[in-house]
Amino acid sequence: MNLSALTTKPFRHYLIGNAISLHGLWVQKITIGWMAWEATGSTAFLGWLAFLNYAPPLFLGPFFGVVVDRVNIRRAAMTTQTLFTLGAFVLLGIHMAGLSGRFSLSAVALMIGLVTSAQHPIRMAITPRLAPNSQLPSVVLLLSLNFNIARVVGPAIGGGIIAAFGLTAALVFTIVAFVPFIYIVSTLSPRPNKPKPKASMKADFTEGLSYVLRSRFIRTATLITGLFSLAGRGALEILPSIADGVFQRGAAGLGTLTAAAGIGALLAAAVQILMRGPVKGRMPKISMGAAIVGPLAAAGLGIIAQWEVVVFIVGFLGFTGTLVGVGMQSAIQMQVEDHLRGRVMSLWIMVAMGGTAFGSLLVGGMADALGLALALQITGISTAFAVLTLLILRRIGQIRESR
Repeated sequence: MNLSALTTKPFRHYLIGNAISLHGLWVQKITIGWMAWEATGSTAFLGWLAFLNYAPPLFLGPFFGVVVDRVNIRRAAMTTQTLFTLGAFVLLGIHMAGLSGRFSLSAVALMIGLVTSAQHPIRMAITPRLAPNSQLPSVVLLLSLNFNIARVVGPAIGGGIIAAFGLTAALVFTIVAFVPFIYIVSTLSPRPNKPKPKASMKADFTEGLSYVLRSRFIRTATLITGLFSLAGRGALEILPSIADGVFQRGAAGLGTLTAAAGIGALLAAAVQILMRGPVKGRMPKISMGAAIVGPLAAAGLGIIAQWEVVVFIVGFLGFTGTLVGVGMQSAIQMQVEDHLRGRVMSLWIMVAMGGTAFGSLLVGGMADALGLALALQITGISTAFAVLTLLILRRIGQIRESR
C-alpha cells in the first residue's frame, strides 16, 4: 500500500483542504457546463468553453513554471486559490443578473483557465515539498485519489443541487468549498528550494526546456499524455451533449456520466495503490496500454444507443485516463529535482492540457459539422494509432541503443 505520505502532517493538511476545494471545483465545472447547454444547446460551444479553460496552460504554463521555481510557493498557492474564489463570485453574479450568455460564460471560462495556468505548476511544485522525497510516489498517488474521489462525489452533488435547488445554490456551494483551502495553505511551510545563482527568466526557461528535450524518457511520457488527452480527455468535455442532446437525461444525467468517469478513475487509483510503486527510469506498462485502448473506447462512445453502456464507457475513459495521467506524472516526477520541478512539470501540463483543449475543440466542432459519432471515431482511432506508433519507435530506439 503506497500511502506513506499520510504520515506526514503538512501534506495531510494540504490533502484535506484540497479535498474540500476539489468538490467545489467539480460542482462548478458541471454547473458551467449546464449553464452553457441551457443557454445555447450547442456542442461546439461546450467544446469552445473547454478550450478556453484548458488552452491558457498551453501558452502560459511554461512561463508560470519558471515563476514557480523563483517565488514563495506558499504565497503563490494562496493567491491562486483566492482568485478561484473570486471567479466563483463573478460566476454567481453573472447568473443572478441574468447575463449567462456566450460572451459572459466564455469570459469566466478564460479567467478560470488563466488561474489554472498558474495553479497546476504550483500544485506540482508545492506538494512534493510537503513530504520527504522518499514519499514522492505516495504524494502523487494520494493527490490523484483525492482528485478522483471528488470527481465521483462532486458531480453527483452538483447534479443533485441543480435538480433540487437550482443553479444559484450550486454556485454558492462552490464558493463555500473554495474558502477553507486558503487558510489551510497559509499554515503550511513547504521545503525551500536549494539556493542557486540568479538568472534571467529566459535562462531559467531555457534550462528547464533543455532538460526535457535531452531526456527521451520525459519527452516520450509527455507526448503519450498529450495524445491520450486529445481523444480520451477531449471526449469527456462534451458530456452535456451526450447526456441531454442524445439521451435527454438532463442535469442528473450529466452528473451520472461525470460521476461514472470519476468512479473509473477511482478504481484506477485503487489499482495503482495495490501495485508496486514506480521505478525510476521506467514507464508503467499498464499506463502505456491504457493510452491505446482509452482512445479506442472514446471512438465507440458516439455509436452506442444504450444509456447503461455509455455510462460504462465513460467510466472506462476515467479509468484509462487516470492510469495514463498518474503513471506518466509519477514517472516524470521521479526523474526531476526540486529546483527544476516547476518548469519541467509545467511543460508536461502544457502538453496534457493542450491535448484536452484542442481535443474538446476538435470533437465539438466536428460533432456539429459531421455528427458526434463520426467525430469521436476519427479522433479516437487516429489517436490510438499515433500512440502505438510512438511506442513502437521508442522500442526501436531502445533496441538500437542496447546493441
